[in-house]
Amino acid sequence: MKSIFRWLLISFITLVGLTSNLTLATEQASMHTIGVSVWTGYPNNLKGFKDALAESGVIEGKNLKIIYGKSAGDKQKQTDIAQSFKQQQVDLVYTLTTTGTSIVKEIMPRSTPIVFSIVTYPADSGLIDSFEYSGNNLVGTSNFVPFHLYVDLLTQVLPDAKRVAIFHRKGEPNSQIQAVNLSRLLRKKGIEVLDQQPRDIAQVQKMAELLAGKVDAFITTTDTLMQGGGEKRLIKVAQKLKMPILSSNKSGVEAGSTFGPVADFYTLGYMSGKMAVEILANKVKPTKMQSKLHQPPMILVNRKNLDFLEINMPASIPNIKYVD
Repeated sequence: MKSIFRWLLISFITLVGLTSNLTLATEQASMHTIGVSVWTGYPNNLKGFKDALAESGVIEGKNLKIIYGKSAGDKQKQTDIAQSFKQQQVDLVYTLTTTGTSIVKEIMPRSTPIVFSIVTYPADSGLIDSFEYSGNNLVGTSNFVPFHLYVDLLTQVLPDAKRVAIFHRKGEPNSQIQAVNLSRLLRKKGIEVLDQQPRDIAQVQKMAELLAGKVDAFITTTDTLMQGGGEKRLIKVAQKLKMPILSSNKSGVEAGSTFGPVADFYTLGYMSGKMAVEILANKVKPTKMQSKLHQPPMILVNRKNLDFLEINMPASIPNIKYVD
């Protein structure tokens, strides 16, 4: 009798142990590790990314571990962060901007999925083959807005504009592409374009001040200089000159630029988060997915700046959102 009881007890303990190990193995199998490097910040984009994950049951602290890297726009720091992600064998990397993503792409093995966002020209910059087919381990979202929307908006709001200045960081591929295409379309409308290529924020201010009385509007691009403080400096000069700014950045209009067709960074992050879920939970490869745009973009208008410049926004323009 004692031997039977002992056998049952041992069997029970063994069963409990096996069940515990199975549960632990299941939990470990469902755990995901993501390396996140957001280049110069973009908190709304990261919030959208994490919200999309959480809605699908991939929750930080529960079944998701996020390793954060802070490069603050420093290429060497971004390189070190990518090396760290590689050493820790993360399941996926989430990275922002063209420059930041390019560094990650060079370092991470092709077996590691990379989801990107706020990359204006992912195909033209060589990160992927095309929006429809990446041809590699990358997929993500672009903040590109069709060029004709900028020109259409400018000519509707400022029909008498004859000369404008486009500001973009010297040597940055994204903004160079944008500036060239905008210039081409503006010239077709008979508008002269002055191409301004500052290297840093100080040059932004100096170039803008020298344009006093020479242009009818400033135009900003989606590059890291404008998004990293350059547009805020440009706004200060523009206010002194009573100069309107056609902006490519939501944060720029919110900070005081006059108007612009912009992609919402939270929405882009959310869209990228859904892609990450497909990769992590459903084992879909980036080559089986499509990169995406935020369509249609918002026409964002700074009401305070509009009133300050005494500009009237035509009622015929659709999809307008005002910020104060």
